[in-house]
Amino acid sequence: MDISVKATRRARHWLLAVVAGLAAAVLPSGAAWAHEVGGVGATNFTTTLSALSPAVPGVSLAVVENGSRLELRNTTAREVVVRGYSDEPYARIGPDGVWLNDSSPATYLNTDRFASTTVPAGADPAAPPRWRKISDETVHRWHDHRIHWMLSTLPTAVAAAPTAAHRVSDWHVDLDYGGTVLSATGSLDWVPGPSPTPWYLLTATAALLVVGAVFTRRAHALIAAALGALIAADVLHAAGIALVTAGNVPERVSAFLGDGMTGLLIWPFGLVAAVLIAKRATFLGFVAMGVGGLLSSMMALDDAPVWWRSSAPSALPADLNRAGVAVVVGLGAGLLLAGPLLWRRFKPASHRTAPDSAAPVAAVESDDPAIDGEVRPVVLGARAARAVGAHAPDDATEPDQAGAATVGRRGFAGTLAAGGVGAILGAAGGIAAGTPGEPAVPTSGPAAEPLSGVGATRIAFHGERQAGITTPARPQASLRIVAFDLADGVDRAGLQSLLRRWTQAAAQLSQGLPLGDSGDDVVTGSGPSSLTVTVGFGPSLFGKAGLPASARPAELTPLPAFPGEQLDPAHSDGDLCLLVHADDALVAFRAARALTRLAAPQARVRWQLDGFNNSPGVTPTTATGRNLMGQLDGTNNPQPSDEDFTAKVYVTDPAAPSWLRGGSVLVVRRIRMLLDDWDDQPREVQERVIGRRKDSGAPLSGGQERTPANFGTTAADGTLTIPADAHIRLATPAFNNGAAMLRRGYSYSEGDAAGLIFLAWQADPRRGFVPVQQRLAAADALNRFTRHETSALFAMPHGVTPGGHLGQDLFGEDPA
Repeated sequence: MDISVKATRRARHWLLAVVAGLAAAVLPSGAAWAHEVGGVGATNFTTTLSALSPAVPGVSLAVVENGSRLELRNTTAREVVVRGYSDEPYARIGPDGVWLNDSSPATYLNTDRFASTTVPAGADPAAPPRWRKISDETVHRWHDHRIHWMLSTLPTAVAAAPTAAHRVSDWHVDLDYGGTVLSATGSLDWVPGPSPTPWYLLTATAALLVVGAVFTRRAHALIAAALGALIAADVLHAAGIALVTAGNVPERVSAFLGDGMTGLLIWPFGLVAAVLIAKRATFLGFVAMGVGGLLSSMMALDDAPVWWRSSAPSALPADLNRAGVAVVVGLGAGLLLAGPLLWRRFKPASHRTAPDSAAPVAAVESDDPAIDGEVRPVVLGARAARAVGAHAPDDATEPDQAGAATVGRRGFAGTLAAGGVGAILGAAGGIAAGTPGEPAVPTSGPAAEPLSGVGATRIAFHGERQAGITTPARPQASLRIVAFDLADGVDRAGLQSLLRRWTQAAAQLSQGLPLGDSGDDVVTGSGPSSLTVTVGFGPSLFGKAGLPASARPAELTPLPAFPGEQLDPAHSDGDLCLLVHADDALVAFRAARALTRLAAPQARVRWQLDGFNNSPGVTPTTATGRNLMGQLDGTNNPQPSDEDFTAKVYVTDPAAPSWLRGGSVLVVRRIRMLLDDWDDQPREVQERVIGRRKDSGAPLSGGQERTPANFGTTAADGTLTIPADAHIRLATPAFNNGAAMLRRGYSYSEGDAAGLIFLAWQADPRRGFVPVQQRLAAADALNRFTRHETSALFAMPHGVTPGGHLGQDLFGEDPA
């Protein structure tokens, strides 16, 4: 045969072997779901159910599948109704089976661990329930997204200190039982895992023992024992997974055998091979090699994280489970190496007799059966093939053809070894391609077009202070502010439930995550766009919902009446408020609407306003914004670099209640601008009304925008350069005992009306907004062109840490 042809065939054999090995290692990773339960594998997140209160005999709730699902079992004569994410009825479980409400978004969201299911447009939590029976059983299991971590990034505190334990959140699920509310409470914690070093050592030891067994006198028996132990460890591991799988017998059997009934295909095959190897069938060492490589690669890809994570979906004790994984990976790797070594040591003896010897023999093993009549020998090895060929009949296959149909011992062993190399490469590639961090989120569908920087920008929701006050530094382009009144009869628990819902939803929305209702379609394909949600409490909240009026902080003393204001009581004040900012109007609208819907039934909208600023990129990032009068607005704001900035903007008084310390107090005023009158004025008149140049914002006394105004400067005729009634003269802290506030205003337009949504943040309005506004109301030249029509005051509590909710310590609870 031509040498080049032989080389080509040999290369093809090696290539096919490597490809086969890669396929054997990578394709079984599709069975990775067999090593997860309910979509969750090894993790450092731990979900705990603390209590179901009050307890009802026959009603039990449990966290199952390593925190992936809740299981409710009801053997009483009454139904239990599970409330969804908007407090709507989601599921009912009782003597006549399990029913789901198709009007509830939770019905669709709860079918998937990561809520990736599309919610139909007709799913409206406020709509009447549409019940659909799904089972005759009295038990229901669902992925409740209140009990496990949903984001693709770690919580802020965890990311900062992953080796420390953290309380991520306290969760709460309400059940209705014949008019009685059963409250399920629990926690989600981060529990760091152990060091993986002992399990690495156990894995390496197991592999070395298998390899070393090849060179002992009982090599076949020890290799057979290693293969049997490998299968036993894998069976035990699968049993641990099946025992924690919630469901019926077929579901548990499926979890035990794996996707595609992998165990049913591999285990019996491996056991038969182990028995034959024990009987000195050397060739089957390559079968052991294949089984070991297959199982160890699957285990390494799917279960190695149990070595360094604190929990895994298994009924086995944690260390026993880790040891089982180490044994499977180690024995499998050892068998992968032992197969070629076993063959090399015990390869079949060559036929060394002369061509005219009495009988052609192509022995594979000393105990091979004799060649009998028409039964052709098993040919393994080029020399054996040639020996058989030498005694073949004259019409036998030509030597070249016979050579093409056989594979030499070295070629055969080399081919299998190449397959083993492919398996190792495949396993390594699979591990490298896997996501080592936690948590992992499944992805599907075509890759989306990358978002621009504006759309992709996220503002952290959790932190020491609420976002939307000084974060981000530049106010976003769109604002919606919504004021609410509590509904009649709302108690302390109802208010706290509302704040929990708002906190959870705001955290998801600010990161660009869906809430899972039909409104999500409004922002499909959009990013979070610097979305922030800020929550506040009005003076009128105190005296309601079990909060005594005496608990109202002094900083929240209602604003006095000011001369000249024309306030609309129906569009002023409020018990609660939401400020939703974003760099995209659709994103801001969607978030505000979702949060407003979540307020029902505890609160109803009292009034709302929409505002706008320049979009990002229209002006330089550091430029001061302009209002509808064309004036720069916010030039003389306190700056974060000021030593007293925090004391001016945030509440630092130790006498303030704990929920307010670190927070701020917001004054909201809707100021209508009489733009027709204003625009009729010459530029010089407009500039003297404000006290600044209209183009640059510089004070009329000279300089640039940031140049301090010189209020003593006079013109040639002796008049003040900055008039006595100029807006900046009356508003400056120097003439108001140092009173200052952080102004972050927005423009608005409603029909023929337009103007300014004035937002002023300060530690105490009694020392900030009130004295300044009293001075302005009495003499400000700008009063001829403005009209104050809305006024409200809200105390914004400090920020929230993961696991807490806004205003938590207002209710006497420590948010830590």
